[in-house]
Parts: sequence; C-alpha cells; structure tokens
Amino acid sequence: MCLTGVGYAGGPGWAAVGVLLRGREVLLIRRVERDGDPWSGHVAFPGGMWRPGEDLLGTAVREVEEEVSVRATDAAGALPPLSPGNAPWLKVVPFIFTGWAGEPRPNPREVGEARWVGVDELRETVWRGHAAFEAGGWIIWGLTYRILKRLIDCGLL
Repeated sequence: MCLTGVGYAGGPGWAAVGVLLRGREVLLIRRVERDGDPWSGHVAFPGGMWRPGEDLLGTAVREVEEEVSVRATDAAGALPPLSPGNAPWLKVVPFIFTGWAGEPRPNPREVGEARWVGVDELRETVWRGHAAFEAGGWIIWGLTYRILKRLIDCGLL
C-alpha cells in the first residue's frame, strides 16, 4: 500500500514526519547530538511527537516549521504508520508534501544540517548490521531508510 489519506487523529504514542519532495529529491536533516536522545545525530525527516489539540497532519506541519523554518503545504497523502526499532510502541506517520513556503534553514537547537538528497545519490550499504543508504557522507538507516524505501518502491521518489 502506498499513500493513504491524511486523516490521522493522533494521540499519545503517535508522531509525524514531513516528507518534502522536490522532483526526485527529498529534504533530510541530521539531528543535533544530545545526551539522552535516542535519535541524536541521526539522519531523519523533520518531525516529532503529537501534541494535544492537533491532528497528525498538524503535527507534521508544526514540526517541519520548527525544525527547518518552512511551512509545509500541499499534503499529497501519507504512508501507513511505521514504528522505529528502538521504540516499537511509537507509531510514526510520514506525510508527503509537494509544496512549502520558504527555504529550509535548520533550527540549531534541533537540527545540525538540512539538505536535499536526490534518489540517484542513495547508495545501498550495510551499517552496523543494518540495511542502509549512504548519501554524501550521511548514513541513513532505521525508520528513515524504511520510509525512503517505501517512497522509492511506490514511485514517489
């Protein structure tokens, strides 16, 4: 199954990421390194935890704006929820956006770097025993790798 609708209510144990597509490129971030953060320094999509009073599409829009200073628009749909290997209780919904306002600028409290990565840059590799992509020196594994694989398999990237 590829894209679903965007009508996810959210709740405790839910999160959303924003997948910004620009042709055959996708916006990825490298998280800042922080003690106690299980995703510290990882390559990811901008995103985060659901908050009361918002649906998951709202979570994705808010998190993209907080992390890379752009307002995501034109939601094309969502991929079905996935869970990170280190947090199987967490359900993450990747929302696909084909429009945004502004140029990505990392929020230095959360994001060390943000850049557009083209599908032709992704090289299959193995990292610490896990299937991964390498792109421009970044190792992309785990949930981000699985989302990218779905995007490629669905012909979205």
